[in-house]
Amino acid sequence: MELTIQLEDNADISFIKKLLSQIKGIKSVDVSEEDKTYSWDEIENSEYFGKVMEQSREQIKNGEYIEHSEELMNSIFRKK
Repeated sequence: MELTIQLEDNADISFIKKLLSQIKGIKSVDVSEEDKTYSWDEIENSEYFGKVMEQSREQIKNGEYIEHSEELMNSIFRKK
């Protein structure tokens, strides 16, 4: 059996996990953000996004990229 609990963004997840794991009959407590959607502003302002963009810039600057033919790109995006 499974129980779903939706939490606010500022919820104390570690405390809630500890609290739930002490209740008799609870086998495990898993935290998932699969239903969480992020705005473009949240993505752009995240630390991870900044690191990925910097890595991409460095790879391009160092010539570490692959150019694809127009035919391949058209086939991927089904452009005729």
